[in-house]
Amino acid sequence: MTILDRYLLKSFFFNLIFWFICIIGIFIVFDLFTHLDGLVQKGKEQNNVLWLIGTYYFFQSIPIAMTLSSILGLISAMITVAMMIRNNELVPIQAAGISTLRIIRPLIFAVIFVAFVSTVLRETVLPHFLDELVMEAENITKNRGVRLNAIIDNETGISILGDQIYRKELRISNPVFVIPKQIAKQLTRLKAKNAFYCPAKNGRPAGFLLVDLIEIPAVLNGSSLTFQEEAIVITHQDASDWVEANSCFVVSKVPFDYLASNDAWRQFASTWELFQAARNKSLDVGNRIHATIHSRILQPFLDVILLFLGLPTILACGDRNVFKTMGISGLVILAFLVVQKSCQYLGANANMPVLGAWLPLMIFVPFAVNQIMLLKTK
Repeated sequence: MTILDRYLLKSFFFNLIFWFICIIGIFIVFDLFTHLDGLVQKGKEQNNVLWLIGTYYFFQSIPIAMTLSSILGLISAMITVAMMIRNNELVPIQAAGISTLRIIRPLIFAVIFVAFVSTVLRETVLPHFLDELVMEAENITKNRGVRLNAIIDNETGISILGDQIYRKELRISNPVFVIPKQIAKQLTRLKAKNAFYCPAKNGRPAGFLLVDLIEIPAVLNGSSLTFQEEAIVITHQDASDWVEANSCFVVSKVPFDYLASNDAWRQFASTWELFQAARNKSLDVGNRIHATIHSRILQPFLDVILLFLGLPTILACGDRNVFKTMGISGLVILAFLVVQKSCQYLGANANMPVLGAWLPLMIFVPFAVNQIMLLKTK
């Protein structure tokens, strides 16, 4: 690594951290005015106001960082080059026989590194902090519940309802499972005080153990209820070793986290979890999951393409006005995001999830290649 490379990388990461702190700081200031009373009240209940506020905004900042990683990478690279032009540092380097593409090479690797780190964090870290990422300022407690979104198991037709869901306990409070006629011969409601999610283990299927049934329907006094020759509602009579007398087990392949917040789960779940959900017959994921999977796979490539669109534009302009450079950067980013979001919306809502994800790549790759070829000639 040459002195020039170290100089560019130092400037790039300084700009990256600086702009990240500025954006997060602006977000915290505006958001704190709205939620200050609730955060202070909850902090007093836990005897640590500053710790609670810091924890809340730490997790709220992570999705912003993941979303803006590509944009901040481009802005940092553009400002680094713009400052070199402003300080007349680029011309002497080029006069020494160093090509423009060689000069910006460390910036290209830096943007690729940022995209790689962002992808790794999104796939490995975010899924483990779903509770903290979706928590609301007015509902910060050590053992908080999240509203359960009613859902129908598409494979069995069982409706799953309830009051609150507690991820750490894998528990649903006041659950109501509606068993359709094709399973119980008549529409049957199973009400209990709690339902605990049990993953598949030792030959047992995944599902929910309903504990302390409020009313025990007559259909549960005998053998288990079956559907397509498989036990769906397992009773105490057939599994007395792990199902109590006033309990029952409802087989379901619906992921537990999916019950809490479908949109948040889709946003923060790993790509592998989304892929499994797309293949899960119990879920009606629609086109949004498929569009999200393809967008996740292509996002690192789009980040690099965005750099190749914006950086040569700044070099071709050669203007020493940094504010003009930032304006050009904003226009490039805006045009790119408008096309990308439009294509994603088209894919999610027009039954074309694959095309919606790949269309931005098809549109911008020719322009990026053309910009790279222009850099080679300099």
